Amino acid sequence: MLLPEGLIPGSYTPFTDDNRLDEKVLSERLQSVVEGSGGLHGPAGHSEVASLTFEEWKVWTDVLVDVAKKAKIPAWSFFGAESFEKTVPYGKYALKAGADGFFVLAPYFNLYGQEAAYLYFRDLANEFPDTPIVFYPSLQTGNRFEPSTIAKIAELPNIAGMKLNGDYTFDQVSKIILLTRDNKTFRPVAGGLNVLYPLMCNVDIKASCSPFSNFAHEWSLNLWKAYRERDWPTLEKWQRKLSRISSVLNVSGDRHIGARAGHKAALALLGRPVGPSRRPAIPATDEHIARIRKVFQEEGLL
Repeated sequence: MLLPEGLIPGSYTPFTDDNRLDEKVLSERLQSVVEGSGGLHGPAGHSEVASLTFEEWKVWTDVLVDVAKKAKIPAWSFFGAESFEKTVPYGKYALKAGADGFFVLAPYFNLYGQEAAYLYFRDLANEFPDTPIVFYPSLQTGNRFEPSTIAKIAELPNIAGMKLNGDYTFDQVSKIILLTRDNKTFRPVAGGLNVLYPLMCNVDIKASCSPFSNFAHEWSLNLWKAYRERDWPTLEKWQRKLSRISSVLNVSGDRHIGARAGHKAALALLGRPVGPSRRPAIPATDEHIARIRKVFQEEGLL
């Protein structure tokens, strides 16, 4: 069973001026982050996956698989929907397209208990028994998976990992790690490189998503290398730089509010325009763009 390994970046979704998915730019952006990576994933949350139509998602998946295959690295297709019945067609298409594994977001908009959460992923694993699945119990779904539920899901044969949620507390993550650390066929996947810093030497993370590879792929590789080598001073250096970039992209203290607009404005400043975010997102203000430019200049990205 394929297990997630190394940095696994993706891409923001590029839209044209007439609000169409730009396949050419998407391919270019994914190609720009394959060097040194252990795979590609998407379209994830930062890719505005929930705003894509099913047809657009299929095109995104085709591009993802094509770039990953040419780079000879695994393609992890990202998807999730409100129900089991709505989610399964995504998995079937991803396999048909050639994906090597899945990142699956927990069902959203529906509130459900712990047993329902377990049964959902049990049945999904049974539906795709030969496919490695990394599940993502994001708190943005409106549901919280308890550590004991996560450990139970982790025991399913083809559940290869869990994307660690940046909204879980350190104590909650610690419990998840303690309950799953002896499972040799299951890996916690850091949702972003900044998650690695508080974990440091306490946890041996073997895979991480890397949204900030889109801004500074070399920096991301440097941080990852330092983490794997347990070079804590070097890790702290790169973590501080990436954290400063991350913080200025958000409109407010909540990392989920208005973030995509800041992210896309930053990419335009770097000469990698990917168009606007889809509504209800609104464009970044001139004042916000000026703050992003200042930090990027101070950190040496501009």
